[in-house]
Amino acid sequence: MNENGTFEIRLDYKPATGSANRVFLAMADYVNAFEELIHVVGHTIDPEADYAYQLSSVEKGSIKGVLNCASSIKSFGKALAQIPTTIANSMVDMNEINDEEDIESLADKIESKVQESIQIEFPNELNINRLRLAEGIKKLVNASELLVEGETVDLSSDKNNVIVLNTKLRFDKEPSSLFIEVNETAKVTETLLIKKPVFLGDAMWDFKSIERNKSFSAVIDDDTWLKKFQNRELPHIDPGDAIIALVSYEARKSKGAKHFTFHNHRVLHVERPVRSDELQELLNLEDENE
Repeated sequence: MNENGTFEIRLDYKPATGSANRVFLAMADYVNAFEELIHVVGHTIDPEADYAYQLSSVEKGSIKGVLNCASSIKSFGKALAQIPTTIANSMVDMNEINDEEDIESLADKIESKVQESIQIEFPNELNINRLRLAEGIKKLVNASELLVEGETVDLSSDKNNVIVLNTKLRFDKEPSSLFIEVNETAKVTETLLIKKPVFLGDAMWDFKSIERNKSFSAVIDDDTWLKKFQNRELPHIDPGDAIIALVSYEARKSKGAKHFTFHNHRVLHVERPVRSDELQELLNLEDENE
């Protein structure tokens, strides 16, 4: 049998400020952010935890919504409902999130408070995913950007412990950038399978690196080659053909990750085209040599 808890969010707004849907968009963003944060924290303990949102009321000067939380674990529904106020309490004295240590400190405070509200038994454990927590906090900050001066957001769980959300917190960085252990720029010559050539302008081409087996989109910075190609001064290139080119990209690896991810690709110089039949011969030769 599920045990329920409720969480209430109230946005006190100023009428006749901005577009008519601004306040509703802000409320929707807050609800989405808190739903995600409850999921991030709560599902580390109970993957079956459930919750649903309903609009409670719209009043003159305020809009109010309720999250209903339920769990088969005793008292966990109420613990879930307290997660938003716990997060808000942990954010009260924060002015800005700049680095991983800020998120780590926030996560430690939340874990400590949640563990006070519910007994966690083996094999369940509370170990909040720091990246997903940062992404949820970023959504809260983005929602606050829709507010105007003087508007406030109040949070409460089961009609108690009213907390005023810190809507002045700044979080200008991308959450994933806080957890990057390695970030290096590479320049390598690769064989790029062409998925989508561009015949006008400097829009991105769609490629697949044969060497890295990685698909990506990138602009071609080799203006001389690109102008000749688009002016029909070079042989036509079809999808399925390739080019051998010097490519730059950022290789990143987050803490605890086994593999690199690749970002910000640019084609610096095109050496020569490779027809699809020649490309197939090269691939067959590589297979034979393995």
